[in-house]
Amino acid sequence: MGVLDDPFARGMLTPSMGAILWVVEHGPHRVRTRSVTLAGLGARVRWFDTQVAKALHAGITQVAVIGAGYDSRAWRLRSGGVQFYELDHAATQQDKMRRAPHPGPAYVESDLTTEDAAKSLLDNGFDAARPALFVVEGVTMYLCEEDVRRQLQLLGRTGSIESRLAVDFLPPSNVGTSQDHRQLRLQRLARRGSGESFRLALDRPQAVELVQESGWEVDEVMSMRDAARRLVPRESGLPIDAVSEHKTLVAAVRMT
Repeated sequence: MGVLDDPFARGMLTPSMGAILWVVEHGPHRVRTRSVTLAGLGARVRWFDTQVAKALHAGITQVAVIGAGYDSRAWRLRSGGVQFYELDHAATQQDKMRRAPHPGPAYVESDLTTEDAAKSLLDNGFDAARPALFVVEGVTMYLCEEDVRRQLQLLGRTGSIESRLAVDFLPPSNVGTSQDHRQLRLQRLARRGSGESFRLALDRPQAVELVQESGWEVDEVMSMRDAARRLVPRESGLPIDAVSEHKTLVAAVRMT
């Protein structure tokens, strides 16, 4: 739809997700162009891609994707001399390695609820003496606040000065429009049976405060709607202006 160019995603789809893709591709065009989910996802992915591009332009040569799932940045945004790390629990990592193209990133197995992401990275070749970008996309909402604070604090202490963080947060369910509420209910329904449930929801000031209290200096805060307006082409036909303004994107840097 002119929003993302990802030639690697299709090969990593599970059969069930492949079936969903087939329905989306072969269903009425208006279903796609009315999808707030697609508009929001496009905004989120493009915002995080922008943070990676900024980091690489600044000379950062380590990118660690925390809770990577089936993320494809290690292939889409690869650059000479840059090492990508992908951290997720063992079952996901092992399945992804079977599906993903080779060569790929350094796969790191770690459970964010019981293990330290920072230590897991260090045990798998991460260089604490060099700045890094930590990408935490679509993760915080599945963890309790204590785990999010702990992981962000430890990542901040592990990365050297000028390391960067990009992270997003889900808003409380009682804010936003009726359309936002419907969208949230649909997202919860889609995840039913997956073992993933929403556990953390913060408004924008709370999200910024959490990042700052975890030892990071915030240098960019944006709503998902503003990201959609800036980064998702109008020509896509997606309902950009319907994306939630309460979902928060935060970029930060370690200065000391």
